[in-house]
Amino acid sequence: MIVMARRSRRRPLAPIAALVCAIGMAGGVFVGAGALLSTPAVAPHHADAVVVLGGDPTVGGRYSLGVELVTAGYARRLVLVLPSAAQIADAAKRSIGVDALDDPAITGSWGEAVAVHAYLRAHGLQSALVVSDPPHMLRLQYAWGANFRGSPERFSLVATSPAWWSAWRWWQSPQGAAFVQNEVPKLLGYIWHYGLGLPPVRIGAAGVPLGSTEKSVALVLHLETL
Repeated sequence: MIVMARRSRRRPLAPIAALVCAIGMAGGVFVGAGALLSTPAVAPHHADAVVVLGGDPTVGGRYSLGVELVTAGYARRLVLVLPSAAQIADAAKRSIGVDALDDPAITGSWGEAVAVHAYLRAHGLQSALVVSDPPHMLRLQYAWGANFRGSPERFSLVATSPAWWSAWRWWQSPQGAAFVQNEVPKLLGYIWHYGLGLPPVRIGAAGVPLGSTEKSVALVLHLETL
């Protein structure tokens, strides 16, 4: 009597396992994007200057934290990059001395790094606390690290604490989600252009060419306030 072996109809598990792993990794990257972007921020410490980056024209947020740091004695000098009239007026009202870097030629986080580095050198300053929002930190670390590399001047990134930001639940806030969705392509654009030396890819949300490296590889609409 001859017994015919039945062919196994079980599908190989390897492709399924690979798919599950890929989905898990993608989910992990999505969930952890906010934490990764905000990682370079450190606690404030004493420095020669507090630098508040542009992009937030209000007297709250970045500016408010900068004032708090100077008032608390972390630095004696407050530097505002592309400040608003409201910020200059508020600083005068508080009798806080301010140095304003208001050259309109300063564009983007890379341009701010270049301008502030030159300012520090011109004034004989060695260190700065750089204030911005949490999801901005990783791109700042890349841009400022590249511009300060090999020089005696140092910088540390200090993040604000906005109500709309959660590093692990960033997608639950419209403003937090918009920030992350803009930061990721801009960081890739910086690496592409400044890191690899390749010409910027200027593709807007609708395929419209964009006008500056700061907006390069912007796969979603760019918000200048970021």
